[in-house]
Amino acid sequence: MNIIRSKKFTSDIPWDSIEIANMDGITTHLHWTNKAYKWHTN
Repeated sequence: MNIIRSKKFTSDIPWDSIEIANMDGITTHLHWTNKAYKWHTN
């Protein structure tokens, strides 16, 4: 089992992710960003 500490996850590119679970083809990803989501404006 891998223990994932979300506060420690970073990436070199915006909106990168890691898969944290895969249950019979249903996946959960942890995403990281330092820039705004390009398809959404707040």
